[in-house]
Formats: sequence, C-alpha cells, structure tokens
Amino acid sequence: MTGKLLLVSSNRDPASRNMAQHLIENYGFKETSEQFEDSPIYQKDGTRLIRTEKELLHLNDPELKPEAYIFLSRHRSESQIPTLTAHFPGNFSDDASYGGNPRELGYTYPSLHRTYLKNLEQLRDRVPEYKIVTEPTHHGPTSLPTPVLFVEIGSSEERWNDPVAVETVCEAVVKTIRNHSPAEKIAVGFGGTHYSEKFTQLVVESSYALGAIAPKYALQHINHPIINQMKSRSSEQITCAVIDWKGVNDRHRIISLAEEAGLEIIKV
Repeated sequence: MTGKLLLVSSNRDPASRNMAQHLIENYGFKETSEQFEDSPIYQKDGTRLIRTEKELLHLNDPELKPEAYIFLSRHRSESQIPTLTAHFPGNFSDDASYGGNPRELGYTYPSLHRTYLKNLEQLRDRVPEYKIVTEPTHHGPTSLPTPVLFVEIGSSEERWNDPVAVETVCEAVVKTIRNHSPAEKIAVGFGGTHYSEKFTQLVVESSYALGAIAPKYALQHINHPIINQMKSRSSEQITCAVIDWKGVNDRHRIISLAEEAGLEIIKV
C-alpha cells in the first residue's frame, strides 16, 4: 500500500495539537482550499492533514477515505512513565467504553506500524528518558474503512507539551510517510503485557511486522470470529501468529485457534 496517507489531529488533545502545529510550521504542510469541519485541510505532497473537534477515539467517519490514517495522539497512563507508543485500534471484548464497537477490530497496516517504530528507534538518542514501545490493539475507532495507526506521546501533560518529544515523533512520522515498504513476514501477536518489549523488539529488529496484537489480559475473548478479524482486517496478508510463549496463560487453546485459521505458529 503506497498511496496517500491522512494525518488526523484533535483540537481536544494537547499532544495532538502540538504535533499538527509542528508539522505545519516545520515540515511544509500548506493550507489548501478544501475544508474539514469548517477548518482548512493542509497538504504536503500527497499527504493531507486534518484537524477535528472530536476526540480521536470516537472519530468513526471523517468523510475522507485515504489508504490509511495516522492519528496523532496523547497517551495516558497512571504510571506517567515517559512513553512514545504506536498501535492499532480495536475492541476484543464487549467493552467499548473507549470508543469503537464491541468485539470489532480496526483495520491494520502492519508494515506502516513497523516502519514508524523503526524510524522512532533510530531517533532514540534524542529522547533517552522515553520508553519506545508498541501497544496491543485497544480502544476506538473500529469502523473506519481503511487502516488506522495511532502514534502517541505519553504519559502526562508535561510530556504532551514536550517540544523534543513532539519533534521526534513528527520526524519519525514524516520519514514513515516518505518511505514505508512491505515487511517480509506479516503476523498477528498473542500474549504479553500491555507494553510488550518482546513484540517491540521483534518489529524493530526482525523481518516481521505485526497487525493486531491481543495481550494476555484479552486472550479470554479470543475465538474464531475474532481471529478471523485479526486476519481479514489487515491491508497485508497475515500468515503467522507470533506467541509470547511465557505470556500466554491458555496456550493450547490459542495455538489451536491460530492453527485452525491457517496461521504458522512462531514462538518468542
């Protein structure tokens, strides 16, 4: 997938606002005559940038239909550990309190996620205090017709307004837009914690890209329909299931479901 991408920023989100403004002021995104929600649409080469008054988690139909969306977002956590994350949206369970539909996964673009994390990792020296990590699939929106990748700055107001973090994420995003190429192996992930260093290392250092990731706490909700979504709601063909061997509590059931879906089992 090498077509146009759409960057989405929410005016309700300070990190998102800061990233959008930085891209406009420093990376050549220019105002066009087109509008979205009565605000101008910006463009740089073939990539557009829009700003919304809605929360990103609830933005289910932004009218524009690119080949993929990149949502510029804040990340919250009680620990407030400085974190730069990326993930795809989706709800494995009936709980849709953070947007999206119950038991619905958003579309994924595994190689785009991989390229972004690799670009971010190359800029690690600029943000030594930040943890760079992938998150599993969680929250909304889930019903957009093409892939949605969240790129996030966390995990406190201080970090959302950190100009170094904003610049680092923006540079990684621009590099990803300019050059994102398909990974050799496209997989989905099972197990591990919410901040999986194993899956992050796999994506950054190997030939694998990951689409949907179901962490250990969500495995109880995995069944045939959910695995079918993990496979089918991807812009690239999923051929493997990567299992965090020590981070799966009902390993036999998950492996059986993955094998029945025709996926090769990879242990990490």
